[in-house]
Amino acid sequence: MRFEDLLLCAKKWVNQWFGRSFFDQITRQNASRLSAYFERVKFKHKDHPLIPCIQKQLDELNRTNDWNKVKAIELLIVPLLDPDDLNLELQYQLHYAELYLPEYEYSFFKNQFERDPQSLESLQNSDDTESDALSHKQALLTKLLISLQKFYEDRQLRSIFANKARFKIGLLFALSIILSVFLLAIGILHPDGIYQYCTNYCPKSTWLNSITADTPDLAETKSAKIQLHFAITALTTGYMGACFSMLISLKSRIETITLKELENLHKLHFIITRIITGVGAALICYYFFRARVITGSIFPDFTKPEEINLNSKSYFTLIIWSFIAGFSEKLVPSILSKTEGQLANNQ
Repeated sequence: MRFEDLLLCAKKWVNQWFGRSFFDQITRQNASRLSAYFERVKFKHKDHPLIPCIQKQLDELNRTNDWNKVKAIELLIVPLLDPDDLNLELQYQLHYAELYLPEYEYSFFKNQFERDPQSLESLQNSDDTESDALSHKQALLTKLLISLQKFYEDRQLRSIFANKARFKIGLLFALSIILSVFLLAIGILHPDGIYQYCTNYCPKSTWLNSITADTPDLAETKSAKIQLHFAITALTTGYMGACFSMLISLKSRIETITLKELENLHKLHFIITRIITGVGAALICYYFFRARVITGSIFPDFTKPEEINLNSKSYFTLIIWSFIAGFSEKLVPSILSKTEGQLANNQ
């Protein structure tokens, strides 16, 4: 298989993952409906100047499967509909408007449509032509189609942006799980944690050895080595908590935030900023635990001899609270606010 074929297959898979295949499916369904509609309209209006234009748009639609062609054809067909077809199409589109459009917008279209028979009667009594009422319905259908097309595009863009966000956040979340399991395994297999692992398996020129070269106490003290492992574990689990928070909140936020906000949500700089916030929150929590500002049976107790094993309560409570700190956007700010209030009361 050629490299170009591989790229084509990869692009097709990515488009399917991001929801483009669903968009193509909607386009094909509308193309079939519009083709059947056009054949009926063409039979009644053979000499209408719009017929060649619509036929050209349909031919291009069958070749390119372009959603923009569907939009154009729907609007071009409206002036060719007779009164019966126009009423039927309005009722058909109003059904979808009731399902998809906001209540106030649907009510507007429904009221305008139901008022038409009375308007037509009043126009006829005042010697106005019936074409005025027909033009009003055509304008109403055109506006309704534009509103529904906008909704379909908005919904599809939301699906694409949400899938992109899930894909990126999911990859970063998987990486955080791998790092967390890796640190847990190192802590269990190596008594001194990450320090001993780097000393045993990394070259002498690694960053860790260069940092500890002038600090023999750090290299010799078992407690200090375990503290290093605890700190790195807190950062990693805070990173995992931030990713998990973004994943589970994405579903509820898709329909509530604006399209522009959702577009920003899948961008890498936004995701990285949220992860950095979670990591920073976990680190602040770790400092509070170390300073014994936060104490209790459900918090890590660093006054006891520290060790890393499956029975270490302090180690696993640190993991839990670091994860919660990364997950919650309110935990650390609330702790800081309470600490600030206590300081103000003591002064």
